[in-house]
This record gives sequence, C-alpha cells and structure tokens, in this order.
Amino acid sequence: MPIFARHNEALELNRVDYAGSVTLAELRALAEFNAANPTWLTYDCLNLVLPGADFLSIDFEALDALFNRYRDLYQPMNMLILRRSAWLCQSPGADHHVSHWTKGRDAKDALSSDVRLFDTFETAAQWLLVRPLELEKLRTGDGFTEFFRADARAAGLQR
Repeated sequence: MPIFARHNEALELNRVDYAGSVTLAELRALAEFNAANPTWLTYDCLNLVLPGADFLSIDFEALDALFNRYRDLYQPMNMLILRRSAWLCQSPGADHHVSHWTKGRDAKDALSSDVRLFDTFETAAQWLLVRPLELEKLRTGDGFTEFFRADARAAGLQR
C-alpha cells in the first residue's frame, strides 16, 4: 500500500502516508482523486514518508509536472486561508525527492499552502497546531479514517 490518505475529524487534519516504492501512477492517482474530491484539499496535512519508502522510479521533471497539476487544482478554489502541509521523511532513500517537492517552490501562491519539511513528529505537530495530548494520535494514526488508497501493483496502474 504505497499511498494511503486518512482524515481525523477531531483534529481537522489529513495524514498521507507513503510506503514502499511509490510510483508516478500512484502520485497521479492521488492528484486525480483530489481533483474529483477537492474538499480534502482544504485541510492541513501531515505527509509521512515511512521508513524504507522511495520515489526512485520518478524523475524530477515528472515531479515538477505533478506540482503544476496541483497548482491547477488549487487555483480555482480561491481558498481564504493558508493551508499547512507538513512533510516528515523517515526514509533516507526518499530524501532527494521530498526535498525537491518541498523546497524552492512558491507553494503559498500556487497551492494556498505553506509547505515545510520537519525532522520529528513533535516539531511537525507543533506547527500543525496539534495539542501535545494528541501527538500520539498523529504518530500512530489512531482516530484517522482512510479516504484514499493507491497501490499500482494491486490496481494494475502504469508506472
């Protein structure tokens, strides 16, 4: 299960986990899901790259094109608030791709999002305004309900 997205109603927060060898088809599937269900784009989000995950089959040009797709999704929404998008990368094999996605882009104007990379759950949770008593829910995913899953191998998606 390379990508799965969950929501915690009490925290008003999404959590998107990336596991295994994530493919471009899976990232595109997430973008297309968001295009069809834009309500999920309005929540703050923790993007968690799990230990052992990688994006090695995806070149940086494809990531740039995907960023442009997200820009096209957000532009018509005219969001009145700036959404927080925290990234926590627990996999050294994914560092270059996550850094490429999170740095050097104008996500505030393009995505109505403040995108930041964090080293720990604690610092990400603080920035996401998750109360210390709820940190464990963020860490474990307890109380989060799945609303999206993409697995190219299981679904026969093209890489």
